[in-house]
Amino acid sequence: MTALLFLLIAPLFTGSLKWLKARLQNRLGPDPLYDYRNLYKLWHKAWIRPSPSSPIFVWAPVMALLGAFLAALFLPLLPGFSFAGDFLVLAYLLNLGRFFQVLAALDTGSAFGGQGSYRESLVAVLAEPGTLLALGAAALASSQLSLAGLAPLSAENLLVYTLALVALALALVAEGARMPVDDPTTHLELTMIHEAQLLDHSGPLLALYELAAGLKMLVYLGLIALLMPLGAWSFPLVLLLGWLALGYLETYGVKLRYLRLPDLMSYSTLSGVLAVLGVVLRFRI
Repeated sequence: MTALLFLLIAPLFTGSLKWLKARLQNRLGPDPLYDYRNLYKLWHKAWIRPSPSSPIFVWAPVMALLGAFLAALFLPLLPGFSFAGDFLVLAYLLNLGRFFQVLAALDTGSAFGGQGSYRESLVAVLAEPGTLLALGAAALASSQLSLAGLAPLSAENLLVYTLALVALALALVAEGARMPVDDPTTHLELTMIHEAQLLDHSGPLLALYELAAGLKMLVYLGLIALLMPLGAWSFPLVLLLGWLALGYLETYGVKLRYLRLPDLMSYSTLSGVLAVLGVVLRFRI
């Protein structure tokens, strides 16, 4: 149920984010429902497959959306699947889509695809440890190894959850290809990361990628909501705060140089490590 809900509202989230950024820049911009119409338009366009590419080029967008959709199934915002260690499965399902996306970008043999794949893979390597450590620390602090058993934020786990939330917030901007890690509106060859992998895709294939990107951001916002005081009921508030934060960050913030990204993402890993240490020390005391 959660996955279907996210699939329906993902274009609304990304489209309204574009509307918010335009209003903050004193522009009219597209209306919040723009991405629904854009996906409809892309779906009815023809797609082109580069001559040297293999079937991976066609299947990669399907796997990207499927990985994000299956990951959303494990979020207990609405009734769904739950078992010990499900947060590990969720993380690797998200990476499954990226794996095929990287393969498809390399499959075309273009310079942009290779550049974007290398950069995207590096960002993933930097973001994944912080995410896993943060979720692992929250699971240990809750004495439950499933997302459904995570205890909400309280005075007892305030420090651990604060560190976990920092790690997840940094992972959100990295995995969602948002500022300051990546600029979703740029087409400059020296700054593109995520967009460089999608330049050879068009029509329905590009629509699947766009929908998967929005769905992945909602999954990370859902993970953040699970750690908030009201648990799953915090999701509407987290969605609103995330929408505002991303809009303001991409309007008034600047993109970091690519060589500075490891410095930024090291804070995600550090927060995750400190969160785990906080749980271990609390139990030993």
